Amino acid sequence: MNKLTSPAILAAAILVASAGSAVAQEASDEGPSIFPVEIYTCNFHDGKGSADLDRWVSKWNAWVDEDPEPYSAWTLTPFYFGADQDFDFIWLGTSPDAAALGRAYDKYLANPDLNAGFEEFAHCGAHSNFATMNVKQPPDDDATSFVLNFSDCKIAEGKSFDDVAPALTAWSEYRAGHGSQAGMWVLWPAYGGGTADFDFKFVDSYRSYASLGADYDQYGKAGYKKADELFDGLLDCNDARSYIATERRDGIPDED
Repeated sequence: MNKLTSPAILAAAILVASAGSAVAQEASDEGPSIFPVEIYTCNFHDGKGSADLDRWVSKWNAWVDEDPEPYSAWTLTPFYFGADQDFDFIWLGTSPDAAALGRAYDKYLANPDLNAGFEEFAHCGAHSNFATMNVKQPPDDDATSFVLNFSDCKIAEGKSFDDVAPALTAWSEYRAGHGSQAGMWVLWPAYGGGTADFDFKFVDSYRSYASLGADYDQYGKAGYKKADELFDGLLDCNDARSYIATERRDGIPDED
């Protein structure tokens, strides 16, 4: 059974639903629509916890409101995870394009008190940036809490993403045809990874674990056959890590 679509990797959501420019599209002469996603992995200091994070987020939001840039953020709490995941939470942020993300960071770096306030209760051991493409849109709603799953994928020797892309499109269409509410994305490492032992991360989303469970059941009954047909000899993905995501800021302007 191909691991790309094992139920464990089914889930990763609003991180693009709010980013209006991040919509799945056919490749054109200009290429697909790509946008940045940043990920911090963080640990609380002894005696500190989510209440301290909540207080800092309130101060950060108030500061951003004074001169906002289009930036949205969520914190992710591990739900299905392994012993090698030695962090308490993830900070995930996105902007419609890299220039907007850069402007947001220039402003943040010019106010070191904000980061000092964060370091009083937590420390982040890694900070990565990913070039991201949407494969399947999630439901268009205002959910502020949802499920995200991440899996690391390697493309088979002699193959390229040009071979993988049609299979991912076919898989998203198959899922949609069987009632799936998943959103799906591909994340390529851009900055901070160093020696990443994968070609890209496959990410998908659900509004709840019950919704994920519906795809889990369909996969076990018949979906795995389609997955094997599409991905055998093409792609190998490890078991996913699953998180509960909480919205911290919806800063992407609505499209007209």
